[in-house]
Amino acid sequence: MAFRHYLLAAIIYGFAGAVAIAAGMAPLPSPLTLEQALNYADEAVPGLQLRQAELEQSQAEQIRAESLTDMQAYLEARARYVNPPDYAPDQSHDDNRYGIVINKDLYDFGKRRAQVNAAAFDVDANHLLYLDARVRRRLEITQRYFDVLLADLIVNRSEEEMAVAYIRFDRLRQRKELGQASNVQVVAAEAQYHHIRVQRYKNIAEQRSTRARLAEALNHPEHLPDTLVAPSVQILERKIPDVEELQALLLKQNYQLQAQRAKVHAAEQRLDMARAQDNPVLMGSAEAFKYSRQLSSNDEMRVGVTLTVPLYDGRRNDAAIALAHAQILQARAQLSQTESDLRQLVLRLWLDLDNLRVQREERVVLRKYRELNLDRARALYDLDVNADLGNAMAQFTDIEYLAAQTDYQMLRTWAQLDILTGQYQLTNTTNQTLPNSVQPHEKP
Repeated sequence: MAFRHYLLAAIIYGFAGAVAIAAGMAPLPSPLTLEQALNYADEAVPGLQLRQAELEQSQAEQIRAESLTDMQAYLEARARYVNPPDYAPDQSHDDNRYGIVINKDLYDFGKRRAQVNAAAFDVDANHLLYLDARVRRRLEITQRYFDVLLADLIVNRSEEEMAVAYIRFDRLRQRKELGQASNVQVVAAEAQYHHIRVQRYKNIAEQRSTRARLAEALNHPEHLPDTLVAPSVQILERKIPDVEELQALLLKQNYQLQAQRAKVHAAEQRLDMARAQDNPVLMGSAEAFKYSRQLSSNDEMRVGVTLTVPLYDGRRNDAAIALAHAQILQARAQLSQTESDLRQLVLRLWLDLDNLRVQREERVVLRKYRELNLDRARALYDLDVNADLGNAMAQFTDIEYLAAQTDYQMLRTWAQLDILTGQYQLTNTTNQTLPNSVQPHEKP
C-alpha cells in the first residue's frame, strides 16, 4: 500500500513538474534541502514588498527633508508689451527680461535640522523592520519545511497502522470461517480498519496541503516540492545559555526593539522641530537679469538677505508641540510594551528548549528500544515464530515521528531565539549592516 501511494505521489509531482517546465518556469530542486529552500527567502512576497516599500518611502521623505535646506536656482524669462506714459524717457513697447534667481535658507535656528534628523531615524527604523521581515521569512520557510517532513512521517505511520489493522481484520475473518472468532470481533476489526483508512486519506490530504504551503512560502506556488532532505540536527547539541544572557542580547540586538528606539528618537526630533516652528528664518537670495528697457528700477544684479520673524500663529504651534509630545509618549509606551513582550517570549522559548532537551533524551532512548524490538520481531519472523512485523513496525514508525517532531521543534525554537537575540545571520545581502545612528539605550 505504501508503495502504491508513493508511486501515485511521484506521478502527480512529476506531472506538475512537467507542466511547470512546459510553461517556462524553473521547478524547485529535487531533492530539496533546507539550505536550498532558504535561498528563496528574499524573493518578492507581499509582506517583504510592503516593508521594502515603507523603507523606500521613508528614504524619499529623508531626501525631501534634506532638499528643503538646499539651494534653489531657476531661470526666469518674461516677455511683455507695455504702453509707457508720455513722460517716460523710454517710449519703447517691449519690456522683456531674462536671468537667473538663486535662493537659499541660511539659518533657521534648528528647525530643518530636526526635520532631517527625524526623517533619518524613520529610515533607520524601517531598515531594521525590513531586516526583521527578512529573518522572519526564513523562520516561516523553516517551519513550512518541517511541516512537510512531519506530514510525510505521519503518512508513513498511517500506512503501517492501516496495514496492521487490515491484517488483523483479515485474520479474524479467516478464523471466523473456522469458527474461532465471533462476528462481533470481525465487524469491530473491520470498523477499526476503516477508521484508520479514513485517517490515512486525511493525512495524505494534509501532506499535499503542507507541500502547497511550503511552495507558497517559497513564492513558487506552481511548483510543489517532491522529495525533501531531513536537515542536520547537530546544532541541537549546542549549550543552552542562561536566560539572563539571552534577554541581554535581546535588549541590545533585537531588530524590533532597535526599530522602536529609532521611532522614539524620530518622535523626539519632531518635538524639537515643532518647538522651532516660531524661530526666525534667515534666507539669502541673488538675482541677475538682462532687460530690454533701461529703467531706474531695473537692477542687473541683486544680492541680499531676508530675516523672517514669526509673531503670532493663532496657537498652531502650541497644538503641534502638544501632538509631538503625545507621539513621544506613545512611542515610548510601545517600546516598553515590546520590550516586556519579547522578554517574556524569550523566557518561554528558553523554558521550552529545556523541556524539549529532556524530551529528546527520552525519545532517543525509546527509539533505540523500538529499533531493538523491531530487530527482534524480524528475527522471530525469519524463524516463522511470528506471522508478521505489524505491531513492531508501527511502533517504530510512531517513535520516528515523535523523535523527529521533537528535533524540529528544537530547531525552530533555536531559530526563534537566534532571531530575537539578533544572532541569526543573513547571507547574500549587501544591505544587512545596521544603521550607525541607532545604538541601544542611546540618544544621539
